[in-house]
Amino acid sequence: MSVKVLVADDEKEIRNLLRLYLENESFEVVEAGDGPSTLELIRKEKPDLCLLDIMMPGLDGLQVMKRIREESNIPILIISARTADAERILGLNLGADDYIPKPFNPLEVVARVKSQVRRFY
Repeated sequence: MSVKVLVADDEKEIRNLLRLYLENESFEVVEAGDGPSTLELIRKEKPDLCLLDIMMPGLDGLQVMKRIREESNIPILIISARTADAERILGLNLGADDYIPKPFNPLEVVARVKSQVRRFY
């Protein structure tokens, strides 16, 4: 089974890095660089999991996550430079399944994706 991961981050370098590591582990990757594109790809591509940055143009990641949760229960892993305890707690309480602070180790991100895939698929 091919697992499709949506990487939503406004930084192209981060999207490219995550794509490289995820595709190396046989995940299919789609990308979005802003909030509205993320929502469009959620509906169009029906990904199995979403890696979601908080600070994105258009709609921030928290607004995007709220809208995703209205329609879907896919695993959402927040990847964010916002690392304060209050930010992490807010993200998890709003519906995130995990919260990964930036900077991150891409191997850890892949391991966390695999952990969610084991749980949900």
